[in-house]
Amino acid sequence: MFFEETYVLTNITIIDGIDNDPQSNMFLRVKGRNIEEIGSMDAYAADGRQEIDLAGHYIMPGLIDAHIHMAGGRGTGEWGDTEILCEPKEVRAMRSIYEAQKMLKAGFTTVRDISWNSLYMKRIFFDNTLPGPKVIACGPGLARAGGHCDSPQFPLDFVKQNHFWAIIADGEDECRRAVRQVLREGADQIKFWATGGGNWGTDRITDTHYSQEEMNIICKEAHMIKGTMVCAHCETEETIRMAIEAGVDTIEHGEELTPELCDLMVERDIILVPTLFLLANWYDLLPIGDIDETRLVRPDAFLYRDYYHPIPRAEQEAYMKQVIDSFELALKKGVKIALGSDTVYEPSCEYGEQSLVEFAELVKHGMTVKQAIRAATYTAAEACGMQRDIGSIEAGKLADLLILRDDPTRDVEVLCNTENIRCIVTDGRLTVEEGRFAW
Repeated sequence: MFFEETYVLTNITIIDGIDNDPQSNMFLRVKGRNIEEIGSMDAYAADGRQEIDLAGHYIMPGLIDAHIHMAGGRGTGEWGDTEILCEPKEVRAMRSIYEAQKMLKAGFTTVRDISWNSLYMKRIFFDNTLPGPKVIACGPGLARAGGHCDSPQFPLDFVKQNHFWAIIADGEDECRRAVRQVLREGADQIKFWATGGGNWGTDRITDTHYSQEEMNIICKEAHMIKGTMVCAHCETEETIRMAIEAGVDTIEHGEELTPELCDLMVERDIILVPTLFLLANWYDLLPIGDIDETRLVRPDAFLYRDYYHPIPRAEQEAYMKQVIDSFELALKKGVKIALGSDTVYEPSCEYGEQSLVEFAELVKHGMTVKQAIRAATYTAAEACGMQRDIGSIEAGKLADLLILRDDPTRDVEVLCNTENIRCIVTDGRLTVEEGRFAW
């Protein structure tokens, strides 16, 4: 298949990314990188432009993963990311290109990335020198010393120089400086970790990691630059409340939502990115806290008082149920929900594959397929601050399109099977055809 500078896709069925009711017998005209016109074939008049007959095919917006880390690492996480931090940054940076391209082949034409690499990949892909998704760059997220995304088995100065998706910032002055530094490098958004995440030896999920004053400064500094959004990793009711008060734009994870907090999120138009699959299966995917005397698994002895008291299975199951209950509450209360997989590195999770598993998980726990498509397109575009340009099929928007063999609203498995993707178009250009790059 060959696309000229201006072309028309004819005899198609459109899923728009918003209502997602299939519109059959349609045409879609592309000029350059934009959608120029959409209409019924009954009113179509040929004007000499290239016509591509796609009878029997379905067209929808490219998918968007609003929470990902394309840091180029390789590991399982069992050793507190030691194996990743010991690799040269240059190796990780080059490997992240593969990760981004793998996302594109899975149908994700845009990703919101939290890593140093996103600041530079976005430039390469925008140059059109290599095929890749649009990278909405958060750059490194802000983390406190000893908090989530610090690696305390290493000296602090080493971590500051080498961590792949975090910048250590303590106190209001350092938080202000870190925000400005990341923005200087070209960040589209600012990320910070308000709580721990259960990954490192000093990093319990239940601990609050930034004060209200620090969160306020982060949001104030980011929002001084018009259009800059702030996303906050929050895993407790307390920190969700603090982050909302500070003025964040998206809540990441948010597994302790209450009706009151949901109402506040709706009122202030704050989006939830639940990373549902990862958290709802957390203790099954990544068991932690068990003592294995045959080898050291993570530097858990940093918290010696906890080391001999692994989390009971009943408590693990209660946590995972709370994740699902919180998501279902947000859905019921009308909170905007965007798809985000929190893919971190292989082989722990496969790029593209985990994002599609997340899509299925949204449906498993209460969304209709049409709602999940919106979460993975239009609402995810809102979480990226890019809804003016992507996320739906509308005249004037960028032509980021999936050309599918089957109706994606029919069953969740249609999108989860990449063999249903015939072509992927980015900025009006044929980029992937039958799973292979077309340029």
